[in-house]
Amino acid sequence: MALADNRIHGLLLPVGDRFLLVPSALVAEISVFTTLTRLPLAPNWLLGVMSWRSRPVPVCDLARFWGAPVVPGEKSRVVVFYPLPGRQPSEFFALITSAEPQSRIIDTPAVLLTDDDAVHPYLAVSLDLDSRRVGIPDLEALKDLFYDDSAAPPVLF
Repeated sequence: MALADNRIHGLLLPVGDRFLLVPSALVAEISVFTTLTRLPLAPNWLLGVMSWRSRPVPVCDLARFWGAPVVPGEKSRVVVFYPLPGRQPSEFFALITSAEPQSRIIDTPAVLLTDDDAVHPYLAVSLDLDSRRVGIPDLEALKDLFYDDSAAPPVLF
């Protein structure tokens, strides 16, 4: 039983020239890239809104924060996330990926932390996983980016 406690079920998301590792429990669905409705005056990382299960879901490109943006193509996917902690139950959001996300079971003692992205504002930590540089997103920083609670309406919704 102790062995199971050291494992994390996650998804490895190819985003631009990097990978993000997110817990599988945060992901509602993975779908093919679809046509987006652009939003006037939206920040460049907010690509637009897609219709998902009869609701509008904002689609973001986090690769714009650390390099070249994701160029949507036939391999691109949209990963729909459950609402971030403290948000309304209807406030889903999505990230575009360069290719199909990979399901992974991570054995935590085998993970090597790096400081490559120690100063990146939207990554909580970077690690070396199977010779790949992988970032774990900082959900609180993303929540601050996505929602400006001091102004109405919020950035995404």
